[in-house]
Amino acid sequence: MQLVMTALAVTAGMVFSLAIALLVEELIFGKVFRLFFVRQTAQVKPGRERQE
Repeated sequence: MQLVMTALAVTAGMVFSLAIALLVEELIFGKVFRLFFVRQTAQVKPGRERQE
């Protein structure tokens, strides 16, 4: 049981550390979450049309 609690504490600490790092990076640069939520657009080469 102690091993489970230790693993849970380590995992929670790593998740918390990642969350704080993302928050600080977002406050400094402000570009992380735009990468996740911006819709990707595909570029179509000239002369090729989309076939349906």
